[in-house]
Amino acid sequence: MNQKKKYALAGGGYCLYAPRFPRFQDAPGFADEACIGNALVPSVFFLSFLENGRPLHLSHRSTQVEDGRATVTFDEPGGLKVVEKRFVTQDDRFVSELELNNTAKTDREITVVQWTTTDPEGEPVSLEGDSFRIRRLLKDGNKAEVPADIHYNNPDSKGARCLQAYFAEGGSDRPDFEETPWFELEALPTPRAKRPMEKPSPIVAGSRVYCGLFRPVPLKAGQKAAHRFEANLIFKGKGINFRARRPDTKDEVGWSSFWEKVPKFQCDSKELERVVRHRFELLYLLRQPHGAGLFSSPSVCEGNGPFHQPSSFTTPAIMREARWLQDPTLARGCLKAFFENIHHNGQVPGRLYMTGTDPNDFFHADWGGGFEALDAIHPDKATKKAVLMAMQRYVKWLANNRDPEGSGLTDIVNHFEAGQEFSRRYTVIDDKADRAIEFTEQFRLKGIDASVFRYRMVKWLYKVAEEIQEKAMANRFQAEAEVILDTIRKKMWDEKAGLFMDLDPDNRRKTNVKAAVGFYPLATDIPNQKQVDRMLDTLSDREEFWTKYPVPSISVSDSTFDGTGRWKGTRKNCPWNGRVWPVINTHILEGLTYWAERGNKRAQKLANELLKKTVTMLSGACEGGETPNSFEHYHPETGVGSRYRGVDLYLNAFVLDNIFRIACGFAIRYGEVQDDPLGEAIDFKLQGMPLGNKIYDVDRKNGRLRVQQQ
Repeated sequence: MNQKKKYALAGGGYCLYAPRFPRFQDAPGFADEACIGNALVPSVFFLSFLENGRPLHLSHRSTQVEDGRATVTFDEPGGLKVVEKRFVTQDDRFVSELELNNTAKTDREITVVQWTTTDPEGEPVSLEGDSFRIRRLLKDGNKAEVPADIHYNNPDSKGARCLQAYFAEGGSDRPDFEETPWFELEALPTPRAKRPMEKPSPIVAGSRVYCGLFRPVPLKAGQKAAHRFEANLIFKGKGINFRARRPDTKDEVGWSSFWEKVPKFQCDSKELERVVRHRFELLYLLRQPHGAGLFSSPSVCEGNGPFHQPSSFTTPAIMREARWLQDPTLARGCLKAFFENIHHNGQVPGRLYMTGTDPNDFFHADWGGGFEALDAIHPDKATKKAVLMAMQRYVKWLANNRDPEGSGLTDIVNHFEAGQEFSRRYTVIDDKADRAIEFTEQFRLKGIDASVFRYRMVKWLYKVAEEIQEKAMANRFQAEAEVILDTIRKKMWDEKAGLFMDLDPDNRRKTNVKAAVGFYPLATDIPNQKQVDRMLDTLSDREEFWTKYPVPSISVSDSTFDGTGRWKGTRKNCPWNGRVWPVINTHILEGLTYWAERGNKRAQKLANELLKKTVTMLSGACEGGETPNSFEHYHPETGVGSRYRGVDLYLNAFVLDNIFRIACGFAIRYGEVQDDPLGEAIDFKLQGMPLGNKIYDVDRKNGRLRVQQQ
């Protein structure tokens, strides 16, 4: 599969059509994998075209995709041309709008068939005369069942309709009408009365149910006809009943309304423009609205495929992307969704599923950095107070469960919860750490990333508590922050390696593993100037971390380093032993910016270089293309993303922050836009940037920054 031909369709609802490994994207309908809420289904429906009961063989000619709509054209030797507009609506309808054009000199009658297959073990298919309904128990990522009612129909079309269903012992998953039970019929099926379908007894393993809606379309010579086919999704069941209102037909997919609230970015660099637009686009493609199950607030999923649910590992970064939207609802919702569903013991859930959470799921995450960044652009005292009350419970849980001895350093207890599987960070503590398959305690490691995240959160909560005059709480947070800072400085710094390191809590010794997370303290006041200079030496060393497309997750000099994604000879889905993860780059970029702002010229130079390489990687330019991407991880020497994973809509990094701060050269401080270039800032236009309750146009021309309120 050519990665460049992949596309994603979504309408801001619970559904996403972004198949990881599409086989049939050039076939009419939605023939490949779809995300329905947190559940994956192999396909939604197929479309076939018949004449005299026999399938016509259409040839795919072109596909154009823009703002959640795919326009696909087909033709066949007899003179039938078909234009299909394929999209997903805000209220979770998979829609195929067809224009059939008979260019032949003779009249024709074409039958369009909307059909699908389903598991016979579920509820009987309901045949309703002009439509059919399938009730399915979809398995979400939490292995729980999501009851879904899918209504297949040909709405707003006049004339006779008929449908038919068959049980079949075995069958194909391909959108090929010749492999269906109907192909052997000598005539089209006749209309069926409304009734449930009977099940055979017994049901043979591998059996399928075929359901089809047959729509005759007479076409005179030179005539066109338009028809619309839908699969309308409704969630049904305890705790998750949800049906959004039918959206305005003028903007069924919601993209026009979305782009109206997105700042418009222009500059001379097409790479930068592509990446900025793509980062905003991801927020809508992966959006989850509120209303169903646990989703009391709107949020954004981690990615496509099995990542189509909000994750605490990625949400703080997503908040920093979403804060640039004019409407703060989505960014605040990402934060609130997790803290409104915090466990009774104070633990923040690792992932949010429609059906609930897994009590074992947990990720260390930069909540403090995300919350602080959001508040800088969209300050809101009510949000601060609400989240503060929940976050203080989380801080207490961290102290009790990940720092029981009160050292100030934070434990990682399995190779999942820092989001960094398959790394020597853990196998130096437990040689079986890489064999874990569940979120259960297996070892104890004082993690530098986890400790920095805890420090940033506690320090931020201190500021919030002080602002809302919770003095006792503020004093507690201040004291805890001072202990964490002092301990990280004294215990985790390694002068020889030139970065901070994890600790073995049993012997209090550093692990001597040079991991990229050892640079995370750069984004804080933890290191002193001497340590910063030493860290920049290590970071910029070609034999350590400065690969062609830096920064790899572990040092090049490490014995386990492998840029191809292999761990012990096996290619892994999530290898943290040499691949470049955008989330690492953005944390390090933030750190370099922190010290560049304080006059460190070398940090300034490295920030500009790292941003350019990161943008090149994300823009697709390093592969000679113009299609922006958002893979999980990349090769450190080629910049090629992990397409073998099929996950190409992955939000784990805050890219917009770094582009606007480093490339454009402006900062958000004290409720103002300040001119503060870190090097030679580009000329640009950013129209419609939010700040507080106001909207601004920000631009730089001939080196001069201008800020004007709309």
